[in-house]
Amino acid sequence: MKIISILCQKGGVGKTTAAVNIASVLSKIGYKTLLIDLDPQGNVATYLNQEKNNLNKTTSIDLLEGKEDISALTINENMYLIPSNESIAKFNQEKIIGGSRLKKIKNLLFFQNFDYIIIDTPPTMSSLVQEALATSDYYLIPAKPEFLAVEGVAQAMKFATKTISQFQSISPIFLGVILNQVDTRRTSYNDFVNELKYLLSDKLFETHISQSTEIADSPFYARTVTEFPDNSKARNEYINLVKEIVSKIGI
Repeated sequence: MKIISILCQKGGVGKTTAAVNIASVLSKIGYKTLLIDLDPQGNVATYLNQEKNNLNKTTSIDLLEGKEDISALTINENMYLIPSNESIAKFNQEKIIGGSRLKKIKNLLFFQNFDYIIIDTPPTMSSLVQEALATSDYYLIPAKPEFLAVEGVAQAMKFATKTISQFQSISPIFLGVILNQVDTRRTSYNDFVNELKYLLSDKLFETHISQSTEIADSPFYARTVTEFPDNSKARNEYINLVKEIVSKIGI
């Protein structure tokens, strides 16, 4: 079981879209995958056309409250979801000095049955993001190819490093930055990528996700990239991205 958090304090960088589609591709290529949403907006369930307030299934609030009777939503044969809703906001400003609530899931048999667990986080640097980091083996940061995004990446990395340093028992590995919503026609694109390569070296994923109406419209139709045609650019980019992730982790 490998747990990966996807985090960025800036909204609009495609964080949830990345979480959903990375999980979808992992499940499609044979890995049993669980998505956990820690965002009070509950957008993962909305994206996948699932009920975020289903009282008969486990929510991420239940996990933080220590409930051990787990029942996730089934998305497909290998993909499952534990959704979030606005009730989780009460945990957003809690201190986790006494230890992570969420980390306890690693000891539950239900979670040990998964190959990958992907955690989507709120677009803030808050206690819920700390909970995700404290539980994870790895973390990723998506960023748009814009000048101000460099600052956003630096802030997210600083927050993660500070969180990790505060707790001796956690040590998630930074897998890298994913460039999302890329438009190579922009004159600043190459300069921006070169700047990030200089700053991040091998922590910048080689696969970039292009800006496309196909991806932008996919939540409306509750479609992930694995349901796109075989010749879809977006589909193939996400497949290549997931191959990079798996290669970095070594599974």
